[in-house]
Amino acid sequence: MRGSDNPRRHLVLLISLLVIFIVSPFVVPYYYGPTFLNIIAAGVLLSATYAVSERRSFLIFGLSLSIFSIITTFWLAASPTFWLVIISHGSLVILISFFAVVILGHVLRSGKVTSDKIYGAICVYFLFGYAWAFAYSLIEEVQPESFTSLTSVEPHDLVSRVMQMRYFSFVTLASVGYGDIVPHTQTARTMAVLEAILGQFYLVALIGRLVGLHVVHGGDRRE
Repeated sequence: MRGSDNPRRHLVLLISLLVIFIVSPFVVPYYYGPTFLNIIAAGVLLSATYAVSERRSFLIFGLSLSIFSIITTFWLAASPTFWLVIISHGSLVILISFFAVVILGHVLRSGKVTSDKIYGAICVYFLFGYAWAFAYSLIEEVQPESFTSLTSVEPHDLVSRVMQMRYFSFVTLASVGYGDIVPHTQTARTMAVLEAILGQFYLVALIGRLVGLHVVHGGDRRE
């Protein structure tokens, strides 16, 4: 079955993103927590691959890079090294950005604004946040102390670092700006500013428009 035949493919991805977002802080402190989290993350990547499977080329690229990212993620958990962090997090930034752009293209496609497009638009917002989180972690790996934080993290505690960068990413994306984590280097500041701009533009210009059109055409038969 092709991705376009399933009107709920983005709902599956959205649910998996919400699960990893909500569950991760509760399972990470336990011994097998990071392993369990990596399994959920693998499910997210596979769900995203299914979401972009409308075109064969997207399916092949997404599935290939997802498998590569899953392998490097588990390898990184077993044997963390500098270059493995660069490869793993770098591939995740590329992969998640790819998913976000492809799904955004589907959301912007002409036609009725269905519930699946709404789910897709929300997924893109989450994917942007996750892509920036791994980008921030990558910056911190290459340029240590790029971020100052009120909560100290051990240099080799990658899980805690990613969790902190995920928190900072979504706070920046939503332009909340608590100030408990602050970008210190020019690279980190530039990335934070770009994410804040993207978050504001996306919410105002895209999500608001799609929701408005969905309300207007709510009585129409769905595609």
